[in-house]
Amino acid sequence: MAGPDKDLEKPWQKERRMVQHDINRGSKYPPFSIEHMPRERQRLAGAGMTDADRALRRQWLKDQELSPHEPREIPELKPRNIVKRIYGKPWDIFFGALRPIVGNYGAAAGRFLVPKTLMFLGGIWAFYYHLKYNAKTWEKNESWDIITNRDEMLYDQRLPPKAHDDFVDRGFKSRTALRDLKTSAA
Repeated sequence: MAGPDKDLEKPWQKERRMVQHDINRGSKYPPFSIEHMPRERQRLAGAGMTDADRALRRQWLKDQELSPHEPREIPELKPRNIVKRIYGKPWDIFFGALRPIVGNYGAAAGRFLVPKTLMFLGGIWAFYYHLKYNAKTWEKNESWDIITNRDEMLYDQRLPPKAHDDFVDRGFKSRTALRDLKTSAA
């Protein structure tokens, strides 16, 4: 069906069409087997296989064997954008040099895992650095609120009394700038 008729079709028709599309994998022709007799029952039933059938089957089995040169890596079939090429070039060179030592699988696994692991650890380090050296103060409201637990109180210890402006001052009372302004104005 084409055009506006697709809106008028029934749900079961649309479902059948979508299942067929999925089976065909986007092609308008369904997949087919290139094996001469794909089912075992075809080979065994009746008169069995003729000499011509055996020759076709032998040829089909021989065609399934891969060449020693396969699978082939063709870089042009997997293009990468300029950012990935620039980012990946040092890793390609490094693991290309390691390939004779660790083998193809080891070099490919290292090429995949090492850059991602380093980026993950670098991200954790950057996050930790930001939390440690960019604390929220009374001057800037840009960082995260980090609230720590109180000290453990055993028995009947009493905390020293706090003034009304001691709560969440974010370093305001320990500032050095403009401290003398209040005393000189009075």
